[in-house]
Amino acid sequence: MWSTHEAAQKIAATRDLPYGSARTAAMEYITRTLEREGPESMLPEAYLNLVEAYVFGQPTPASFAVFSKLLRLYDAHPEHFDEFTARTLFWQFKWIIGDMTAYPQISKEQARELLDEMRRRYRLAGMGEMAPDRAEYMWAAHIGEDEAAETWRARWLAHGEDEMDCGSCRHGGILRDHVTDGEFEAAVRLGAPTEDLCNREPAASHRQLALAYLHLEDGEAAGRHLLRAAAHRDQYDPDDLGVEFEVLARGQNLQAAFDLLADHGKRALDLAGDPGDNRNFLRYIVAGLAWALEDHGDMPTGLRPAGQVERSTLKELYDWALAESRPLAQAFDRRAGNTRFSESLEAATELDALAPIVLPTGADGAGSASSASSAGADAAAGAQTQGEGVEGATPLSFTPVESYLAVVREHEAAGASLEAGLAYAEAAFLVLAGGPVTGAQALEVHGFFEKAWPLLADSGATPALLAEVVRVWAPVAERVNELEALRTPVGELQELAQQALAPAHGDQGGDAAPGVRPDLLTVMQAQDFVARLSLATGDSAGQQLVDELVEIYRENECLERAARLLVVAAEAAAAAGLSELAIGRYELAAEFFEPLRLKKSRAAALDACIELLRATGQEHRVEALLAELM
Repeated sequence: MWSTHEAAQKIAATRDLPYGSARTAAMEYITRTLEREGPESMLPEAYLNLVEAYVFGQPTPASFAVFSKLLRLYDAHPEHFDEFTARTLFWQFKWIIGDMTAYPQISKEQARELLDEMRRRYRLAGMGEMAPDRAEYMWAAHIGEDEAAETWRARWLAHGEDEMDCGSCRHGGILRDHVTDGEFEAAVRLGAPTEDLCNREPAASHRQLALAYLHLEDGEAAGRHLLRAAAHRDQYDPDDLGVEFEVLARGQNLQAAFDLLADHGKRALDLAGDPGDNRNFLRYIVAGLAWALEDHGDMPTGLRPAGQVERSTLKELYDWALAESRPLAQAFDRRAGNTRFSESLEAATELDALAPIVLPTGADGAGSASSASSAGADAAAGAQTQGEGVEGATPLSFTPVESYLAVVREHEAAGASLEAGLAYAEAAFLVLAGGPVTGAQALEVHGFFEKAWPLLADSGATPALLAEVVRVWAPVAERVNELEALRTPVGELQELAQQALAPAHGDQGGDAAPGVRPDLLTVMQAQDFVARLSLATGDSAGQQLVDELVEIYRENECLERAARLLVVAAEAAAAAGLSELAIGRYELAAEFFEPLRLKKSRAAALDACIELLRATGQEHRVEALLAELM
């Protein structure tokens, strides 16, 4: 049996993990161990942390069962609860009541029992009526009892400030009501909360304000608020992602909307949220795309299929979302005793585009270029400072692409191949650095790189510069389904890097890892490209190349590079049905991330590992993995 101190340490270590499969599974393991072996006095903290892991990490009806255990323990052994854990129990009561709306299998009668129980317990504990009144309002509004909802809302707001109310969530809820009711000017006047902030606010309010400003035909203000929402986010839940998607899509920036799904939408697109999350997310997809079906239905999304259902075009994504939405809406209709959810879905199919959103550029977030794009611009600037730039060119960020193309023609006419190649590459970097690119722009950029490569490679460009070109080119080629076009450049880069490898004579400085010569690092980077390209194109030799390079990385103490390559290899193995290989790669990646203190990356690898173990019926190995982690 663990001591009280040991149990507290294990719970604290688990709280250090991001929300997700690993944190949830670890808390389940700790809770089971304490239930079986004790000490019982640590169960309140374990139950509270498990409920939190479910609510914010992996929504499941199991949260209701765990909270019921918590209440029974509170009744039977109040001595196990101190002031903090007791207050947290009542705070979590609000989460549990709020989650009733997410599960249509919870009947109205069961909901009424929970609402009445909440009020009874709040009264007994002297916690006041504010939280129960707000819970009544949220429930009545959800099931369409509009008159009752208005009554409860008035009672809730009449309470003023209360210790059991989150001030920023109260503010955000009022703002969202304004937007839902079409009161966009009122929402703008209210603005986002600026104090008493929490894990939801002010990001949620900035998303609502972005939508309000689009309705008011102020695309610039909408873009600023979307950027502010991005600045305050740590991770997306499906509702957050859905709102941002609708803002971008109805703001007529479809490419940015699809990029958002590609970058942050795996969980939401897998419909891994609770039924309420999934219903909301799917409706946002329908609402965002309905206006574009006729003119943009064949626009590529860059998304993978959902099982056997394709989502590679706008229309396919829309049809998938609508088909998945309808049975969910009907399930919520049956519980509510009306058709309000189906009516809301049908209304979404008729929504128009709004004012074009103007996304700020040059900063991280919704309006920024990708990291590869920004790095590409930096690389081009770096090449110029080394005397390899275009003579007489003005700074990259202020020079039109056409100017670079004119310079290309001048250099080609003069036989200056290296300079012409650099100008093509800089033109590509410039387009990428300007913000989210359209499909047509991506094809244009790919073409620039295709023209740049032979000019650079045949004219003595350094392997380091060539490696940077490939690094920025690769995601563009993947997006336009032209990865095969990288085979020759990657092969040539590997050969040139190997030829340039100098005899060992100590550390040559630069930005390499400690003790790794820059020329050797370029060789490893070239080998990394070869391995990743092999994995992406389904080459059977890809996994063997990964094994070889991981050993080289390990020998040269490049553990982060090794770990990130292992994650890519694990994803490829899982997609190919090689579950055991994928599991081993995820485990090794997590092992490499740990000494580097890359907590989020380690947790993501563990999440994927645990999910794959469970998907393949190996719960016993999950238990063993958690025992080792604990």
